[in-house]
Amino acid sequence: ASIVFYYSFLTNKKTPLVYTNKIKRLYFICTLSAIFFTFLPKILSFSQIFIVFSPILANFLNFYDKLKNFYYIKKAQVKLKNSRTKIIAITGSNGKTSVKNILLSILSTQYKVQATPSSYNTPLGISKFINNNLENDCNFVILEYGARRKNDIKKLCKIFGADYGILTTISLQHLQTFKTVENIAKAKSELPNFLKNQLCIFNYDNKFCKQIYNNKIGKKLSVSISKKTDIFASKILVKNFITNFRLHTPTFCANISTSLLGEHNVLNILLCCALAIKLNIKTENLINAITTLKPTPHRLEYIKSNINILDDSYNCSLSSAKQAIQVLNSTDYKKMVVTPGIIEGGKNQFELNYKLGKMLTNLDYVVIVGQTNKKAILSGIKSQNFKCKIITCSSLEESKQYFKLLLPNDCLLLLNDLPDDYN
Repeated sequence: ASIVFYYSFLTNKKTPLVYTNKIKRLYFICTLSAIFFTFLPKILSFSQIFIVFSPILANFLNFYDKLKNFYYIKKAQVKLKNSRTKIIAITGSNGKTSVKNILLSILSTQYKVQATPSSYNTPLGISKFINNNLENDCNFVILEYGARRKNDIKKLCKIFGADYGILTTISLQHLQTFKTVENIAKAKSELPNFLKNQLCIFNYDNKFCKQIYNNKIGKKLSVSISKKTDIFASKILVKNFITNFRLHTPTFCANISTSLLGEHNVLNILLCCALAIKLNIKTENLINAITTLKPTPHRLEYIKSNINILDDSYNCSLSSAKQAIQVLNSTDYKKMVVTPGIIEGGKNQFELNYKLGKMLTNLDYVVIVGQTNKKAILSGIKSQNFKCKIITCSSLEESKQYFKLLLPNDCLLLLNDLPDDYN
């Protein structure tokens, strides 16, 4: 344990180790264990020491952390109970953070609204935000409810509650823990059942969200970019890093222009519009908020430099990759994608990255980073009549040397960036 712990300090990581109190406790226990194992063999055998001390140390750390976590969560529950803040919960395989940020911008035109920072979507992360940042006079707080296993969302609903809900999409994400997309759908369907005000907004274009919508009894709204639902969009055009579409609501229609790129972001906007209209946001405030939206960092974020950069490095699923590549193909210049592929695909991981490879064949350059999904992506590309030049490298840092192949106005797509434990 000590060797592993010390190794984490010495290795070069993209995300530096943060010296939290928990890390400091672990450091102390590992050091203490190393001392015991060094000197006590003079009195006891190694096996006796291990049998006696390991369970004691492990149980002590586990009990202390559980007690501390219980305190923080209980404190957050009490704070919420004593406030008049309404909770808007967002869940889905993709798009939670983008929808949260869009909704925050729209609702803030008339209400005092707060939202969790970054991608805080676990009991402890949400509790930390509520305890440290939530103000008592806040009208609405927007929370992301994340899930890696069945009952995770149910647990979050029981801890924090939810007045309104938004279900973004259900796709092949976290299959390493969920195993099947059907299990993901069951987990995400836990949210609509726990809403105090019952109203839930659904992406009707997603097969699984549609099924949950059809089975839900009570208040619900649907949005779509392909069908005439409660709120829908038509005439979507992505060109030169601007998205244009026509917004249709029960009370008005409007032509919208936004810097958020791709059809999936139009869906994200529709989900927020549906709830905003129900919360009595004025039409002019709604439209003004949409037209001035800024992209969420690393979620198909457009960055103007010597070349055009599309930063979609936060996460990657097959559906989000398809949207990003569509935006890339809407440009008229040379195109390069840099990607390590899709992770957490479980038994489907090779197939997912094989399909990703098939999507990349018409680009000018495909730079595959690392070994994790290299074989699968290459197989997908080579299964087609591809025109792209294939480049392989060991790290994102190494891939930067190939950016010089692009001329001014050419476009670079950064598609996913694997965390340290995959490198």
